[in-house]
Amino acid sequence: IGDHAFTDYTGLSDVIFPDGITSIGNNAFSGCSNLIIDELPSGVTTIGANAFAGCANLALTELPSGITSIGSGAFERCTRLALTELPSGITNIGDNTFLECENLALRELPSGITSIGSNAFSGCSRLALTELPSGITSISDGAFTGCTNLALTELPSGITSIGVMAFSGCVTLSLGELPSGVTSIEFSAFSDSGIGLETLPSGLTKIGDLAFMNCMSLAIAEIPSGVTTIGEGAFYACTELYTITFKGTPNYINEFAFGECANLETINVPWAEGAVEGAPWGAENATINYNHA
Repeated sequence: IGDHAFTDYTGLSDVIFPDGITSIGNNAFSGCSNLIIDELPSGVTTIGANAFAGCANLALTELPSGITSIGSGAFERCTRLALTELPSGITNIGDNTFLECENLALRELPSGITSIGSNAFSGCSRLALTELPSGITSISDGAFTGCTNLALTELPSGITSIGVMAFSGCVTLSLGELPSGVTSIEFSAFSDSGIGLETLPSGLTKIGDLAFMNCMSLAIAEIPSGVTTIGEGAFYACTELYTITFKGTPNYINEFAFGECANLETINVPWAEGAVEGAPWGAENATINYNHA
């Protein structure tokens, strides 16, 4: 089925696929909001970019086992899509692939997946994964934003970066630690999530703006020596912070980095007073111990 074959044809409710179909082209059925098909031909191996985007009534519960490629945005805003598994041959989930698929109920992802694109599962509120494939090395921007049932207990050991809003709003997230190789945690990466870290990765260099905002279970006690930047509101309203010890001297700490951390009473730092601007960095109730060994 070629690219744009039925784009925005809202009168289309059913399709009888001809024999021998192996691919569904880019935007083939995008915008077909009344399309109600519940299965695809068994020979399909490729689903193009935005192939079914906006097909709000698409009620597929499974995909053909031979599929090896699903394009970016293929099922974006398919709110009735109720897949519980993906074909084992898939190695990549592109940008926006399952964006706002609120009934997507995948139990696991194929072991061969190495990349998950930006906003790939954003808004998938029924997604309840407990683990990710071991080959994944980064979590893209918005990958799991608003996945309120996501129950990951660990991340693959090879991950080095956590993207913008990657896990924002994931209230059931059960991560107790992050991979040691993570070097950057970007803007709002874990904001409003249930993350319960007690330590930060030893190789971490950047904690972005709002990275852990409203993370009520965050209980870290140390900032690793390699951290050079802590952004605005990075730990805003993290009420389980009581004592923070810096192991090194960052180049920059935003003046509101610890804003509304009501229980943060002690900040131990290895530098002299005035060496890092902005003290007490929003922690109004904290005593700062300078030149702390």
